[in-house]
Amino acid sequence: MNHITDRTALEHIITNMIDTVTESKEEIVRITESSANEYSLIQNELKELTQKIEFYIEESERLDLLVKAAKNKLVQVSKKFHIHSEQEIREAYERANQMQLERFLIQKEEMAGQQRRNDLERRLLILEDTIERADKLVSRVSVVLNFLRDDLQQEYSDMMKKQEMAISVFEAAERERRHLAREMHDGPAQSLAHILIRADLIEKTYDKRGKDEAFAELHELKRLIRGALVDVRRLIYDLRPMSLDDLGFLPTLERYLHQTEEYTAIKTRLNYRGSRARLPERLEINVFRLVQEAVQNAIKHSKTAEIIVNVEQAHDAIHIHVRDHGVGFVPSSIGEESFGIVGMRERIELVNGSMTIDSEVGKGTVVRMSIPIT
Repeated sequence: MNHITDRTALEHIITNMIDTVTESKEEIVRITESSANEYSLIQNELKELTQKIEFYIEESERLDLLVKAAKNKLVQVSKKFHIHSEQEIREAYERANQMQLERFLIQKEEMAGQQRRNDLERRLLILEDTIERADKLVSRVSVVLNFLRDDLQQEYSDMMKKQEMAISVFEAAERERRHLAREMHDGPAQSLAHILIRADLIEKTYDKRGKDEAFAELHELKRLIRGALVDVRRLIYDLRPMSLDDLGFLPTLERYLHQTEEYTAIKTRLNYRGSRARLPERLEINVFRLVQEAVQNAIKHSKTAEIIVNVEQAHDAIHIHVRDHGVGFVPSSIGEESFGIVGMRERIELVNGSMTIDSEVGKGTVVRMSIPIT
């Protein structure tokens, strides 16, 4: 009876994972569609604005001729004021002023139109980038859905033979999928919405407060875009690093540390000794996730300027040290849950490994892991 109950629970977990990722994909699709609609509206506005600017230019050229004519008339009248009446002189002066005023106003409209056109073109570029990145993210999520709906079903049947291990694996996977769904909603989705709001805010800021504050808003917009890009790339890694299947653990770890250094400005160093042979497929993803979690914990909590990863691969085990020189902590006084240690311990148990964490306030932290290669 317990076996049936556990199996039903696992089936429910798989269904929930599929539903969660499906909802995340739909949310991204909605963001993409909204961005595409905004893109179309801006294109139409840009087309109409271009026509107006062309009209302003033509009108400005026409008024230039009228201003010159009015000025010439005023010069002639002024030189021969003795043969012209006071009324004629006043009319020539007022005509010249009127033409200059009309030319000034039309040139002002032209400048405003050109500024608006520049703003719209910048917004189009932002939306193009947003749509492209959202499309790529949808593709990644589709890969995950295909895995969940097809490959995972077969793996699930095989794992039923080892029920206790299967339960642990799927419970860990469920937490990761919920985390992924939350990250998608709180990360790229929110960033894309903020980008659109900021784009509109730049235009209003320019009109009301001038170009200096508008440029400040533009810098903030660029920061949001960079942050969204970081979130998207991090989510792709959370789904599954594609290079892990193609290249293996070591090249994927090198690439991950390089990107981490690039986006966090925290220096990373990898020291690798021993065999460079690929790990068994079952181990590669788990070992990579363990290192990734240890590095992320250091980034979030240590306030360190450098993270050092030491990996030694022997014929029967792989030994890993992740060290930082940050603020450290007293292990007995801080709940392990706040550092993501529970998830790491569960994962290390799945691969029959061992882990210790040594830390001291002001002297940093080192995470030591040993995993048998079987």
